[in-house]
Amino acid sequence: MKATQLRNRILVFFVGIALFISALFGAASFLFAYSIEDRFFIALLNDEAQTIATQLAAGEQAKSRLAFIQYYPKLTDLPKAVQDVLAQEPNRIEFSGEGEAHYHLKKIPNGYLVAEVSEQLVVRKIKGGMLTFILILFGGVLVVALVLAFVSLMMAKRLVKPLDTLVKIVEDAPVERLPQNFSGQFVNDEIGAFAKTLEQALARIRRFINREQAFTRDVSHELRTPVAITQSSLTLLKQTPLDDKQAELVGRIADAQHQITQSLEVLLALAREETLTTAQTRVLPVVELVILNQAEKIADKDIDVEVEVATSVTLPIAPSALQLLLNNLVGNAFTHIHSGVVTISASTQTLMVADTGQGIAKQQLKTLFEPGAKGPDSKGMGMGLSMVKRLCEKLDIELSVSSSEAGSVFCLKFPDGDSQVN
Repeated sequence: MKATQLRNRILVFFVGIALFISALFGAASFLFAYSIEDRFFIALLNDEAQTIATQLAAGEQAKSRLAFIQYYPKLTDLPKAVQDVLAQEPNRIEFSGEGEAHYHLKKIPNGYLVAEVSEQLVVRKIKGGMLTFILILFGGVLVVALVLAFVSLMMAKRLVKPLDTLVKIVEDAPVERLPQNFSGQFVNDEIGAFAKTLEQALARIRRFINREQAFTRDVSHELRTPVAITQSSLTLLKQTPLDDKQAELVGRIADAQHQITQSLEVLLALAREETLTTAQTRVLPVVELVILNQAEKIADKDIDVEVEVATSVTLPIAPSALQLLLNNLVGNAFTHIHSGVVTISASTQTLMVADTGQGIAKQQLKTLFEPGAKGPDSKGMGMGLSMVKRLCEKLDIELSVSSSEAGSVFCLKFPDGDSQVN
């Protein structure tokens, strides 16, 4: 978020708090004034009640000392406005009459005391002045809040300036080159410590990237050469006289050699974040090749393989990438079930590999696609499904898995059309 937006939020916060406190103070002032006024009238009525009781006890005529307080011996003697309200609310002690008349009532043993206090309502008379004072107070508090907000903004700007500088260093750095040697320009405070820690972390990341790039470069160089030599030797070997068994073995070696070449290209593209070009690939030939390559895993098992793929079905993916995905998914199914059925099906934009094995444990499902994740009986390295997930992410393929005691289903949903996926 930009600093200007943060400043606006600070300003709105200060002003909002100031207005809220002012409104709260204004409301409290009115409530306090009305409460004090009511308590004053109640106190006067209590004093007059004692006076009236003394007069009645002495056999004298009951008469209030205050002109606005009257004694009524019976309920029917009360002002009509008071009688009407008491008929509905017997416990009420404050009433509004005609015009500006306002009454306070106190019930005593021998009658009622009623104070008509319309001339004594001080708050009513000064209400306008109080409101004006509160509005002036609002304005003063608002000015103070704006000044405090401005001072706070200046202080915040000064305090956050080193952090802004650090953010700019990171943002302006080229994607291919991480910033370095920048922590020395910061004061040795919290931000300086953060800058130093960030510099050390970026240095570690840089070294890691350099090692990975060197490894990828070396693998590419060192493997491509022997693969090319092997391919040339196989080509020459095929031209020599071979019996049927030898020809079969050479063919299998050539197929494996081709698979190694394709897998190497896909894996290097993943490692280098290169663009993988997609194309409409016929699925059935790739499925058949994968089943042949993985057949030895089910040679001694009671497993049926069902292929539900029409000859015309194509998917938007390069043959090498499709073969790599199927090698891992079908290979896993062949490896981890001992009897049952493995079904490979494909339709428009969808490819599924299902088995009727014992299923995958719920706890294992949570980490199924993480590097090194594998079941307790697995003898592999647990990298196949992780590679499948990364390749699917690269090609924008939606990968999902469902599993129960009836077996497991891996589903790949492909994007529309021909495209290049970065």
